[in-house]
Amino acid sequence: MNVAAQLHVTDTTVQDLVSSALSKFRAGDTISTRAMLDAIRRCGSACEESDDHLVELIVMTAVGKTMGVVFDHRSPDERLLQPS
Repeated sequence: MNVAAQLHVTDTTVQDLVSSALSKFRAGDTISTRAMLDAIRRCGSACEESDDHLVELIVMTAVGKTMGVVFDHRSPDERLLQPS
């Protein structure tokens, strides 16, 4: 299944914010979801996308550029509440 094909409905502005934030990194780098969310929110303060949607876009874009992803955007309390 080609998951990237499902992202065609993505708002171009949001994808531009994600691409811009990731442009500071190179292939093989590992990125933090927390740092990327912070960077995207600073650059696009009017961005109303949920963190979960932004993380999905970050992961799809980063993986396409052969970057590693560290999922550190949830607080310890939120991680404990997530269903296993």
